[in-house]
Amino acid sequence: MSAEIIKFFIFPGGVFAVVLGLVLISIERILVARFQGRVGPVFYQNIIDVIKLFNKETLIPKDAKDFIFKFAPLFGFSGMLVMVYFLPIPGVYEGVKGDYDLIILIYFMALPAISHILGGGASSSPYAAISVSRELKLMLVYEFVFIIVALTLAVYVGGGSGEFSLKKIMDYQLQNGCFLFDWKLWPAFIAFLIFVLATLEVPPFEVAHHNHADIMEGYLIEYSGAPLGMFEITDALKIVVLSIIFQIFFFPSIIGDDVMINLFWFLIKTLFLVGFIALAHASLASFRADQEFKFLIRVPVVLAFVSLILVILSVKGLI
Repeated sequence: MSAEIIKFFIFPGGVFAVVLGLVLISIERILVARFQGRVGPVFYQNIIDVIKLFNKETLIPKDAKDFIFKFAPLFGFSGMLVMVYFLPIPGVYEGVKGDYDLIILIYFMALPAISHILGGGASSSPYAAISVSRELKLMLVYEFVFIIVALTLAVYVGGGSGEFSLKKIMDYQLQNGCFLFDWKLWPAFIAFLIFVLATLEVPPFEVAHHNHADIMEGYLIEYSGAPLGMFEITDALKIVVLSIIFQIFFFPSIIGDDVMINLFWFLIKTLFLVGFIALAHASLASFRADQEFKFLIRVPVVLAFVSLILVILSVKGLI
C-alpha cells in the first residue's frame, strides 16, 4: 500500500478523520448536556449511532428522484474526505502542496450544503422543501463570509497581491506570529467563528435542520439507513475540516518537530473549538430564518470587510 493511499484512507484522512469527527460530535453533545445540567451520552455514542444506521434498511419515498436521493449523501461525504487529505495539519501533515489550494478549499466547503440541497430537493417532502429554500439562501451568505475572510488572509500574506497557498499562509504565521494575536484580524476571526456555527447549523443558526418546531428534521426527514449514516459521517468530517482550517488561518502554532506532540497539540486546539461550539449550542436560542439572514449580513459580513479594509491599509503602510 503506497504512502498516499495510507494518507487518504487511514491517516490523516479516512479512518482517523471519521473516528475523530464522530468522537468530537459526541464530546460536543456531552458538553452541551453538562452546560445544561444533564449527563449526556458516552464519548463513542455517535460511532454506535452510525454503525446502527448502516445496519438498518434504507427507505426511499415513492415520489423521490431515486438517483439524486441516493447520490446526494456521497457528494458531500466525498468532498469532505478529500479535504481532510488535501489540507495541511500544522506540524503533523504537509497536505497536497499547491499555489492555489485556498481557492480549491473555498469551492469544496460548499459541497456539504449542496448535498443537503440536492438530497432534500429530491425527497419530494414539503418539510425538506422548506429546509432546502432556507439552506440555499443562508449558504450564499455564510459562504460569502468565508470567502472574504480567506481573501483577507491572502492579501495580508501576499503583501497586497494575494497569496493563495495554504502552506505559505501557515509559514508566514510561524515566522511572524499567529493571526489570532493580530488586532487587524480580530474582526475576521469573530466572523470566522460565526461562519463555523452557521455552516454547522448550530444555534442560533438551527433553522434548516433539527428545527422541530416547524420543519422537524428538515432536508433529512425522509432519509434512513446508510444514506442517513453518510450524512452523519459528513458532519463529522466537516468538524475536523473546520478545525484544520481554523488552525491554518489563525493559529498554526507547533511544538518542536515531533509529529506525535504536534498531533496532540492539534487535538487540544480542536477541543477548544468544539468547546466554543458546545457553549453556543447550549446557551443560545435559534433565530427565525429571516433573523438569521439579517444577522449574517449585518455582523459577520461587516466584520470580515472591516478586517479586509484594515489589512489593505496595513499593506499600503497607512496604519
